[in-house]
Amino acid sequence: MVRRVNGRASVAPYHRSVVAAIHDMCSNDSPSVKPDGTTDAAELAAEYEEFLLDIEEQPLPGYRTEEMRVRIEEVRATLATEGVASAGQLQQLLRTVTEALADVQAAQVVPVPESRDLSAAVPGTTGTGAAYEVTETEQATATNVLINLLFTVVETPTHADRRRVEASAARDDDARGGDARDGGTDTEADNTDTEEGPAFGVTGYAGPE
Repeated sequence: MVRRVNGRASVAPYHRSVVAAIHDMCSNDSPSVKPDGTTDAAELAAEYEEFLLDIEEQPLPGYRTEEMRVRIEEVRATLATEGVASAGQLQQLLRTVTEALADVQAAQVVPVPESRDLSAAVPGTTGTGAAYEVTETEQATATNVLINLLFTVVETPTHADRRRVEASAARDDDARGGDARDGGTDTEADNTDTEEGPAFGVTGYAGPE
């Protein structure tokens, strides 16, 4: 499932162009992407289930972990029943993931967090009891997990994607049907020439008298 995003990645800002680039990168590497470019819903659902466990292990603010858990469950359940997710679900999860990435980057990096209470942690706040502190290793690991989750979100198919695939398949079927009909006509014409033979204006000629 991990797509090997190494080191401390820069995660802001996130624009549509960035998401599109990530989609191009991950579509060739993800195990959920089939050779024909379609995405396997069962594989994606399994990936999301693994992310539920991964997210719980990261030192993220409590409210952010809970929101991601809810959003991931929604997408996973829809994939399991419909084979695709709704665009609205994916937009909400995408927003939550990018905000979590911003949280991680805003955290205070310390050698050892003291009396850390993630249920009360507020990124960017320096007040005692509310500061969001992580170690350098924790920050890098959480960033890696969240970027991998972002990859999975942008490759998850929607109902619109399914309609495009179905329309493309229908066009291909029509094209193959047309080729078959054209091939049949040519074969009939070839058979006619073979059976009767071309006349060339010399039918019945018996040679010089």
